[in-house]
Amino acid sequence: MKKFLLKRWLWLIPGILAFLLTQYAKANPVWTEQVYSLTIYPKLTTVVGFLPSLISFSLTEWVVVLFIIFVVALLIFYIRKIIKGQSHRGWLAYKALATGFGIFSVVYFVFTALCGLNYYRQTFTYYTGYTLGETDETQLQQLCLDLAEELDTVRALLPEDIYTSQDFEAYAELSVTAIAKLAETYPVLERSLYSKPKPVLLSDVMSQAGISGVFFPFTMESNINKQVPFYMIPSTMAHELAHQSGFMREDEANFIAYLASQKVDDPLMNYSGLSLAFNHAISALNRVDAEQATFIRENLSEKVQEDRAYYAAYLSDYRGLFYHFSTKVNDTYLKANNQSDGVASYGRMVELMLAERREVD
Repeated sequence: MKKFLLKRWLWLIPGILAFLLTQYAKANPVWTEQVYSLTIYPKLTTVVGFLPSLISFSLTEWVVVLFIIFVVALLIFYIRKIIKGQSHRGWLAYKALATGFGIFSVVYFVFTALCGLNYYRQTFTYYTGYTLGETDETQLQQLCLDLAEELDTVRALLPEDIYTSQDFEAYAELSVTAIAKLAETYPVLERSLYSKPKPVLLSDVMSQAGISGVFFPFTMESNINKQVPFYMIPSTMAHELAHQSGFMREDEANFIAYLASQKVDDPLMNYSGLSLAFNHAISALNRVDAEQATFIRENLSEKVQEDRAYYAAYLSDYRGLFYHFSTKVNDTYLKANNQSDGVASYGRMVELMLAERREVD
C-alpha cells in the first residue's frame, strides 16, 4: 500500500521541478534569456514544430479535443467507480485526486519546458533599445493622427471587400516573410523554422471566446480564427508568430506584429497592422481625451469607418457569457505568467509605439 501511495505521488515531481525552474527563471531573467530563450528554445521550436509544420491543418484543435475527451472519460470512469465502490469510496476518491494532480503536473512541466520560461526572459524592448516613459497626451494624439492618415492612404489601395476570406495560405506565407524580414533588424526573432499559421475548424468556438488566434506550444502551431473579418487576420498571424519566436508578452507580440506588417509590400498586410496599432492607440486616447478620440475617429475616411464598424459588429455578435468567462480565464492566465496587468497588458503596446516614434524623430 505504501509503495502504491508513493508511486502515485511521484507524478508530482515534474510539476515541482517546473515550479522551481519557473521561480529561478523569474529571479534570473539574464540566465533565462541566455540559456533558455536564446539557446534551448530555438532548438525546441524546430524539433517540436517540424512534423506539425508539414501538416496543412491545425493539429492543435485535435489535441485539445482529444485531451478534453480523455479528461471527461477519466472523470466519468472514477465517478462510476466511486458510486459502485461502497466500501472503497475513499480509496477510489484518493486515486482520482492523485491521478488528476499527476496529469496537471506533467502538462505543467511540458508547458514550462516548451515556452513557459519565455514569460520571464528579457523583454523585446531590451533589443529595441527604446526607453519607455509615461504616456504624453500630445504625443498620443499625434500618434493617433499619424496612424489615421496612414490608414486612409493604404485603404484607398484596397478592394471594396476585405472582410470575406481572401487567400489564407498566401497570407500565412506572407506573415512568415514579414517576421523573417523584421528579424533582419532584430536577429533575436530569427528561426530556422517558422511554422506557418493555420486556420481552425472550430473558429466559431474561438469567436464566442473572443479569441482571434492562439499559439499552442505543444505543437508550436499558430492557430487562427478564420471567422474574424479577413483584414484583421494578417496581423493576428504575425502576432502568433511573435509568440512562436519566443516573445510571450501580449503587448510586445502586438508591437512585433505591427512592425512586421509594415516590412512587406502588400497593402492588406500593411492595413492589418495599422488597424491593430490604431485600435490600441485610439482606445488609449479615448481614456484621456474622449472628445479628441471621437474627432479623429469621425474624420477617418468613409471606408475605414465602415471597416471599423464591420469589425465592431463582429465582436458584438459574439459577446456573450462564454466571452466573459473566456476573458476572465485569459486574464488569470496572463497574471499567472508575469503579466500583472492581465488582459490590460494588451494596451501597453501604445507605450512601445510612442517610444518608436520618439526614436525615429
